[in-house]
Amino acid sequence: MRDFLLHNVSPFPADETANGHGNMQIRALRDGFVFHLLGRSDTDTATVEKTIAAPIADLGGELRRLAPDQWFWVGNATLSQERVAEMSAALPSMLALTDQTHGRVRLVVSGPQVRSVLAKGTMIDLSDDAFAIGQSAMTQIGHIGAMITRTGDAEFEIMVLRSFAESLWHEIHQMAAEFN
Repeated sequence: MRDFLLHNVSPFPADETANGHGNMQIRALRDGFVFHLLGRSDTDTATVEKTIAAPIADLGGELRRLAPDQWFWVGNATLSQERVAEMSAALPSMLALTDQTHGRVRLVVSGPQVRSVLAKGTMIDLSDDAFAIGQSAMTQIGHIGAMITRTGDAEFEIMVLRSFAESLWHEIHQMAAEFN
């Protein structure tokens, strides 16, 4: 648990009206949580989903596979330090929970040209038949390590370390410039 209260200050521009290029929009997700879950080597996704269901029934969110025995649990609820400590204590010893809310940043890119824009910076096939809604993957966007999750027909959420957020923001704007 943190020893002091952290204030989530967005690294993205405050002017939400300047976040698009033609038919594509870029939007920062300023609220919510990001937890890193680390399991034992015999832990699978289905087991983790069942295990976290009771302590977090009121929070919702999604479990996204990060690596073998590792997941990000991402949601839109705002949590107090006390609530995070309660959740961590309620989890069995097979899982370790680390709050990454202030260390990772999420943004949403959407619009009819979003796949073409993202294809400039990543090697993942984001077509409908290769990358289904709800699917996530760790990848690079240019030089930046990122988790891409498809959240809609023409919508993707991108999560990066906070220190790379501004660079990613500018990178996406550069990649989208031809669609003005």
